[in-house]
Amino acid sequence: MGVYLNSVEENTDMLAKLTMKLLTEGADFGYYQSSNLQGVLMNQLEGGYAEELHAPGLKPYSQYVAGGDPPEWTVSVLTQEDYQKMILPLLDPAFEEFELEKKGTHIRILSKELRTIRKKELLDEFYADQYSRYLNLEFLTPTAFKSNGRYIIMPEVRLIYQSLMNKYSAASVDMDMYDEDTLEQLTGCSEIIRYRLKSTVFPLEGVKIPSFKGELCIRITGTAAMARFARLLARFGEYSGVGIKTAIGMGAIRIKNGEER
Repeated sequence: MGVYLNSVEENTDMLAKLTMKLLTEGADFGYYQSSNLQGVLMNQLEGGYAEELHAPGLKPYSQYVAGGDPPEWTVSVLTQEDYQKMILPLLDPAFEEFELEKKGTHIRILSKELRTIRKKELLDEFYADQYSRYLNLEFLTPTAFKSNGRYIIMPEVRLIYQSLMNKYSAASVDMDMYDEDTLEQLTGCSEIIRYRLKSTVFPLEGVKIPSFKGELCIRITGTAAMARFARLLARFGEYSGVGIKTAIGMGAIRIKNGEER
């Protein structure tokens, strides 16, 4: 089965990514603070909406911390409704500092940078003439998958694609991106040809979730539509994250420029 996407999708939902540079007063700060920042995030939202986000199922947002000087906290949403309910409160000038209660650390927000893209723009990219058969991905924070009740801590192309297809479908009212035949076809024509990974753990409420970080390159040898579809999923994944627990800081990814020759 091939890939068929509706290029005249009426749903104009946006994807949005808000990156905030933080002043942490010298406190140790990295991806392991993401679960604490989820609590900060929930405190900025209306009570009813925050309760909705605690319901089981795939979340319409992701968030993570990237270490650095200064460290950055990124919050992404997958629908326009969640942009209104989550991103706008974070953009409020009154939200300029917060406390990490568990750590007793005062954090000040130095700057806020917002990036948005319409989902239709992703579909336009799918139909563009230029495309690459190489997909270079960087896993910015610990990433893992779960299958049959077990953690999978090595990247598998099927699990990557399956996760992204499910997240895209969950965030789209009028488009079901998941199709088993397409998943099988995409998996069959994709192979990891290069990687630089390391095993790690993600701390969460006293539990250390086994995971991995690093970079890999996927080569897609199938049709042009398959190569475009893989990149479409990865572009969406830059907002949704991939794998488990993306709402508390795991599975942040980005596409790296350049091709494997």
